[in-house]
Amino acid sequence: MKTSVVISAYNGKRYIIEQLESIRQQSQPVDEVLIADDCSTDGTPELVQAYIDQHHLAGWHVEVNTVNKGWRRNFMEAMWASTGDVVFSCDQDDLWHLDKVKLMTATLTAHPEISLLTSNYDEFFPDGKHRLAPWPKQTGLFEVPLKRNYMLVKAPGCTYAIRRSLLDVAKKYWQPDYPHDALLWRLSQFNHGLYALAQPLLRWRKHETSAFAKESKDLKTIGAKQAWIKVANAANETLREYVRNEVPGDTRHQQTILARTSEWLKRRQRFYDAQKIVSGLALLPYWSSYPRIRQYPGDWYLIFIKKK
Repeated sequence: MKTSVVISAYNGKRYIIEQLESIRQQSQPVDEVLIADDCSTDGTPELVQAYIDQHHLAGWHVEVNTVNKGWRRNFMEAMWASTGDVVFSCDQDDLWHLDKVKLMTATLTAHPEISLLTSNYDEFFPDGKHRLAPWPKQTGLFEVPLKRNYMLVKAPGCTYAIRRSLLDVAKKYWQPDYPHDALLWRLSQFNHGLYALAQPLLRWRKHETSAFAKESKDLKTIGAKQAWIKVANAANETLREYVRNEVPGDTRHQQTILARTSEWLKRRQRFYDAQKIVSGLALLPYWSSYPRIRQYPGDWYLIFIKKK
Protein backbone atom coordinates (compact mmCIF):
# COMPACT_ATOMS: atom_id res chain seq x y z
CA MET A 1 0.00 0.00 0.00
CA LYS A 2 1.75 3.16 -1.22
CA THR A 3 1.54 6.14 1.14
CA SER A 4 1.57 9.85 0.35
CA VAL A 5 1.70 12.87 2.63
CA VAL A 6 0.31 16.14 1.28
CA ILE A 7 1.12 19.48 2.93
CA SER A 8 -0.51 22.77 1.97
CA ALA A 9 2.13 25.36 2.85
CA TYR A 10 1.89 29.13 3.09
CA ASN A 11 4.37 31.30 5.01
CA GLY A 12 5.11 28.35 7.26
CA LYS A 13 8.81 28.94 7.84
CA ARG A 14 8.47 29.16 11.62
CA TYR A 15 7.25 25.61 12.27
CA ILE A 16 7.45 23.58 9.06
CA ILE A 17 10.84 21.96 9.70
CA GLU A 18 9.52 20.48 12.97
CA GLN A 19 6.59 19.05 11.01
CA LEU A 20 8.88 17.60 8.34
CA GLU A 21 11.14 16.05 10.97
CA SER A 22 8.20 14.21 12.50
CA ILE A 23 7.34 12.81 9.05
CA ARG A 24 10.92 11.86 8.14
CA GLN A 25 11.36 9.95 11.41
CA GLN A 26 8.22 7.80 11.04
CA SER A 27 8.69 4.16 12.04
CA GLN A 28 7.19 3.25 8.65
CA PRO A 29 8.71 5.54 6.02
CA VAL A 30 6.28 7.26 3.67
CA ASP A 31 6.67 6.74 -0.06
CA GLU A 32 5.84 10.26 -1.19
CA VAL A 33 5.72 13.71 0.41
CA LEU A 34 4.26 16.52 -1.67
CA ILE A 35 4.55 20.05 -0.29
CA ALA A 36 2.30 22.42 -2.26
CA ASP A 37 3.46 25.95 -1.53
CA ASP A 38 0.79 28.59 -2.13
CA CYS A 39 3.04 31.54 -3.05
CA SER A 40 4.78 32.01 0.30
CA THR A 41 6.69 35.26 0.81
CA ASP A 42 8.81 34.17 3.79
CA GLY A 43 11.15 31.71 2.07
CA THR A 44 9.20 28.58 3.00
CA PRO A 45 9.78 26.66 -0.29
CA GLU A 46 13.51 27.41 -0.29
CA LEU A 47 13.80 26.25 3.32
CA VAL A 48 11.91 23.03 2.57
CA GLN A 49 13.96 22.29 -0.55
CA ALA A 50 17.16 22.74 1.44
CA TYR A 51 15.83 20.28 4.03
CA ILE A 52 15.02 17.73 1.32
CA ASP A 53 18.47 18.13 -0.23
CA GLN A 54 20.22 17.88 3.15
CA HIS A 55 18.58 14.56 3.99
CA HIS A 56 18.56 13.16 0.41
CA LEU A 57 14.83 12.48 0.58
CA ALA A 58 13.73 10.56 -2.50
CA GLY A 59 10.04 10.96 -3.21
CA TRP A 60 9.82 14.33 -1.44
CA HIS A 61 8.89 17.29 -3.66
CA VAL A 62 8.09 20.98 -3.33
CA GLU A 63 5.69 22.44 -5.88
CA VAL A 64 5.26 26.23 -5.86
CA ASN A 65 1.96 27.50 -7.25
CA THR A 66 2.07 30.16 -9.95
CA VAL A 67 -0.96 31.85 -8.35
CA ASN A 68 -2.31 31.84 -4.81
CA LYS A 69 -5.05 29.20 -4.80
CA GLY A 70 -6.17 29.45 -1.18
CA TRP A 71 -5.89 26.52 1.19
CA ARG A 72 -9.09 24.78 0.10
CA ARG A 73 -8.15 24.44 -3.55
CA ASN A 74 -4.47 23.95 -2.77
CA PHE A 75 -5.17 20.95 -0.55
CA MET A 76 -7.61 19.27 -2.91
CA GLU A 77 -5.51 19.68 -6.04
CA ALA A 78 -2.35 18.53 -4.26
CA MET A 79 -4.08 15.41 -2.92
CA TRP A 80 -5.35 14.61 -6.40
CA ALA A 81 -1.82 15.12 -7.76
CA SER A 82 -0.35 12.68 -5.23
CA THR A 83 0.03 9.03 -6.18
CA GLY A 84 -0.46 7.06 -2.96
CA ASP A 85 -3.14 4.45 -2.29
CA VAL A 86 -3.50 6.19 1.08
CA VAL A 87 -3.06 9.94 1.43
CA PHE A 88 -2.31 11.70 4.71
CA SER A 89 -3.38 15.36 4.71
CA CYS A 90 -0.94 17.36 6.79
CA ASP A 91 -0.66 20.87 8.20
CA GLN A 92 2.60 22.81 8.15
CA ASP A 93 2.94 23.30 11.90
CA ASP A 94 2.05 20.11 13.81
CA LEU A 95 4.05 17.20 15.22
CA TRP A 96 3.26 13.62 14.26
CA HIS A 97 3.71 10.72 16.66
CA LEU A 98 6.32 8.42 15.18
CA ASP A 99 3.96 5.45 14.68
CA LYS A 100 1.16 7.45 13.02
CA VAL A 101 1.72 6.18 9.48
CA LYS A 102 2.37 2.59 10.60
CA LEU A 103 -0.76 2.33 12.77
CA MET A 104 -3.13 4.03 10.35
CA THR A 105 -1.87 2.11 7.32
CA ALA A 106 -2.17 -1.20 9.17
CA THR A 107 -5.72 -0.34 10.23
CA LEU A 108 -6.74 0.51 6.67
CA THR A 109 -5.19 -2.70 5.38
CA ALA A 110 -7.13 -4.77 7.92
CA HIS A 111 -10.42 -2.92 7.40
CA PRO A 112 -11.35 -2.39 3.74
CA GLU A 113 -14.69 -0.90 4.82
CA ILE A 114 -12.89 2.25 6.01
CA SER A 115 -12.60 5.04 3.44
CA LEU A 116 -11.37 7.73 5.86
CA LEU A 117 -9.54 7.02 9.11
CA THR A 118 -9.06 9.73 11.70
CA SER A 119 -7.67 9.72 15.24
CA ASN A 120 -7.44 11.56 18.51
CA TYR A 121 -4.92 14.37 18.81
CA ASP A 122 -3.12 16.24 21.56
CA GLU A 123 -4.07 19.89 21.15
CA PHE A 124 -1.38 22.20 22.54
CA PHE A 125 -1.31 25.96 23.05
CA PRO A 126 1.38 28.67 23.31
CA ASP A 127 0.85 28.94 27.09
CA GLY A 128 1.83 25.29 27.55
CA LYS A 129 -1.68 23.95 28.12
CA HIS A 130 -2.88 20.94 26.18
CA ARG A 131 -5.89 18.62 25.94
CA LEU A 132 -6.78 15.26 24.43
CA ALA A 133 -9.51 15.50 21.81
CA PRO A 134 -12.01 14.86 20.31
CA TRP A 135 -12.85 11.45 21.86
CA PRO A 136 -11.05 11.41 25.23
CA LYS A 137 -13.32 8.67 26.67
CA GLN A 138 -13.34 6.31 23.69
CA THR A 139 -11.02 3.36 23.16
CA GLY A 140 -9.92 1.34 20.16
CA LEU A 141 -11.31 1.58 16.63
CA PHE A 142 -14.91 2.67 16.06
CA GLU A 143 -17.21 3.99 13.37
CA VAL A 144 -18.11 7.67 13.72
CA PRO A 145 -21.94 7.62 13.59
CA LEU A 146 -24.06 9.88 11.40
CA LYS A 147 -26.15 12.23 13.55
CA ARG A 148 -28.45 15.22 13.08
CA ASN A 149 -25.58 17.65 13.66
CA TYR A 150 -23.48 16.08 10.91
CA MET A 151 -22.17 19.52 9.94
CA LEU A 152 -19.85 19.17 12.94
CA VAL A 153 -16.51 17.86 11.71
CA LYS A 154 -15.06 16.62 14.99
CA ALA A 155 -11.48 16.03 13.86
CA PRO A 156 -9.28 18.28 11.69
CA GLY A 157 -7.91 17.20 8.33
CA CYS A 158 -4.40 16.84 9.74
CA THR A 159 -5.57 13.63 11.46
CA TYR A 160 -6.84 11.96 8.26
CA ALA A 161 -5.66 8.94 6.31
CA ILE A 162 -7.72 8.87 3.10
CA ARG A 163 -8.17 6.09 0.60
CA ARG A 164 -7.53 6.98 -3.04
CA SER A 165 -11.00 5.70 -3.93
CA LEU A 166 -12.59 8.38 -1.71
CA LEU A 167 -10.45 11.11 -3.26
CA ASP A 168 -11.48 9.95 -6.72
CA VAL A 169 -15.18 10.15 -5.81
CA ALA A 170 -14.65 13.59 -4.25
CA LYS A 171 -13.65 14.97 -7.66
CA LYS A 172 -17.31 14.76 -8.69
CA TYR A 173 -18.60 16.70 -5.69
CA TRP A 174 -16.00 19.22 -4.56
CA GLN A 175 -16.76 22.94 -4.99
CA PRO A 176 -14.27 25.79 -4.40
CA ASP A 177 -16.05 26.86 -1.20
CA TYR A 178 -15.83 23.39 0.36
CA PRO A 179 -13.00 22.71 2.82
CA HIS A 180 -11.23 19.48 1.92
CA ASP A 181 -11.60 17.97 5.38
CA ALA A 182 -15.32 18.72 5.72
CA LEU A 183 -16.13 17.28 2.29
CA LEU A 184 -14.11 14.09 2.76
CA TRP A 185 -15.41 13.59 6.30
CA ARG A 186 -19.03 13.84 5.15
CA LEU A 187 -18.67 11.73 2.02
CA SER A 188 -17.16 8.92 4.06
CA GLN A 189 -19.65 9.29 6.91
CA PHE A 190 -22.73 9.19 4.67
CA ASN A 191 -21.42 5.94 3.15
CA HIS A 192 -20.52 4.22 6.46
CA GLY A 193 -16.78 4.58 5.83
CA LEU A 194 -15.72 7.05 8.56
CA TYR A 195 -13.76 5.46 11.42
CA ALA A 196 -11.54 6.73 14.22
CA LEU A 197 -8.66 5.40 16.28
CA ALA A 198 -9.11 6.63 19.84
CA GLN A 199 -5.46 7.34 20.49
CA PRO A 200 -3.53 10.56 19.90
CA LEU A 201 -1.37 10.28 16.79
CA LEU A 202 -0.28 13.89 16.49
CA ARG A 203 0.21 17.07 18.46
CA TRP A 204 -2.04 19.76 16.94
CA ARG A 205 -0.54 23.21 17.38
CA LYS A 206 -3.05 25.99 18.10
CA HIS A 207 -1.96 29.56 17.46
CA GLU A 208 -3.60 32.80 16.34
CA THR A 209 -1.95 32.90 12.90
CA SER A 210 -3.28 29.52 11.74
CA ALA A 211 -5.90 29.38 8.99
CA PHE A 212 -8.24 27.56 11.40
CA ALA A 213 -7.98 30.29 14.05
CA LYS A 214 -8.45 33.09 11.51
CA GLU A 215 -11.58 31.57 9.95
CA SER A 216 -13.08 30.78 13.37
CA LYS A 217 -12.67 34.43 14.36
CA ASP A 218 -14.02 35.74 11.05
CA LEU A 219 -17.24 33.71 11.42
CA LYS A 220 -18.46 35.78 14.37
CA THR A 221 -20.44 38.35 12.37
CA ILE A 222 -23.93 38.36 10.88
CA GLY A 223 -22.60 38.61 7.33
CA ALA A 224 -20.19 35.73 7.85
CA LYS A 225 -22.93 33.54 9.32
CA GLN A 226 -25.18 34.25 6.33
CA ALA A 227 -22.34 33.33 3.97
CA TRP A 228 -21.76 30.12 5.94
CA ILE A 229 -25.45 29.19 5.67
CA LYS A 230 -25.28 29.64 1.89
CA VAL A 231 -22.28 27.30 1.59
CA ALA A 232 -23.87 24.83 4.02
CA ASN A 233 -27.02 24.71 1.90
CA ALA A 234 -24.96 23.95 -1.19
CA ALA A 235 -23.02 21.25 0.68
CA ASN A 236 -26.24 19.66 1.92
CA GLU A 237 -27.57 19.50 -1.65
CA THR A 238 -24.27 18.04 -2.82
CA LEU A 239 -24.65 15.29 -0.24
CA ARG A 240 -28.18 14.57 -1.45
CA GLU A 241 -26.78 14.01 -4.93
CA TYR A 242 -23.96 11.89 -3.54
CA VAL A 243 -26.34 9.66 -1.56
CA ARG A 244 -28.53 9.19 -4.63
CA ASN A 245 -25.64 8.32 -6.92
CA GLU A 246 -23.01 6.62 -4.78
CA VAL A 247 -24.47 5.07 -1.62
CA PRO A 248 -25.89 1.55 -1.97
CA GLY A 249 -28.63 -0.06 0.11
CA ASP A 250 -31.18 1.55 2.41
CA THR A 251 -30.45 5.30 2.61
CA ARG A 252 -33.56 6.43 4.49
CA HIS A 253 -31.53 7.50 7.53
CA GLN A 254 -29.23 9.66 5.41
CA GLN A 255 -32.14 11.18 3.49
CA THR A 256 -34.03 12.02 6.70
CA ILE A 257 -31.03 13.83 8.14
CA LEU A 258 -30.44 15.75 4.90
CA ALA A 259 -34.09 16.84 4.71
CA ARG A 260 -34.02 17.98 8.33
CA THR A 261 -30.78 19.89 7.75
CA SER A 262 -32.31 21.64 4.75
CA GLU A 263 -35.23 22.84 6.86
CA TRP A 264 -32.93 23.91 9.70
CA LEU A 265 -30.80 26.00 7.34
CA LYS A 266 -33.90 27.55 5.78
CA ARG A 267 -35.21 28.59 9.20
CA ARG A 268 -31.80 29.84 10.30
CA GLN A 269 -31.51 32.00 7.18
CA ARG A 270 -35.00 33.35 7.84
CA PHE A 271 -33.95 34.29 11.40
CA TYR A 272 -30.97 36.27 10.12
CA ASP A 273 -33.03 37.93 7.39
CA ALA A 274 -36.09 38.86 9.48
CA GLN A 275 -34.27 39.35 12.81
CA LYS A 276 -37.51 38.71 14.68
CA ILE A 277 -38.10 36.76 17.89
CA VAL A 278 -40.73 34.54 16.28
CA SER A 279 -38.21 33.47 13.63
CA GLY A 280 -35.71 32.58 16.32
CA LEU A 281 -38.26 30.54 18.26
CA ALA A 282 -39.07 28.60 15.09
CA LEU A 283 -35.53 27.21 15.27
CA LEU A 284 -36.05 25.57 18.67
CA PRO A 285 -37.16 22.17 17.27
CA TYR A 286 -33.96 22.13 15.19
CA TRP A 287 -31.50 22.96 17.96
CA SER A 288 -30.00 19.47 17.65
CA SER A 289 -29.00 20.20 14.05
CA TYR A 290 -26.54 22.90 15.09
CA PRO A 291 -22.95 21.65 14.97
CA ARG A 292 -22.52 22.87 18.55
CA ILE A 293 -25.27 23.52 21.11
CA ARG A 294 -23.93 26.99 21.95
CA GLN A 295 -24.42 28.20 18.37
CA TYR A 296 -28.19 28.59 18.70
CA PRO A 297 -27.95 31.14 21.55
CA GLY A 298 -25.01 32.55 19.61
CA ASP A 299 -27.39 33.45 16.77
CA TRP A 300 -29.56 35.38 19.23
CA TYR A 301 -26.49 37.20 20.55
CA LEU A 302 -25.32 38.26 17.09
CA ILE A 303 -28.77 39.43 15.97
CA PHE A 304 -30.06 41.20 19.08
CA ILE A 305 -26.97 42.20 21.09
CA LYS A 306 -23.91 42.49 18.85
CA LYS A 307 -26.08 43.54 15.88
CA LYS A 308 -23.30 43.21 13.32
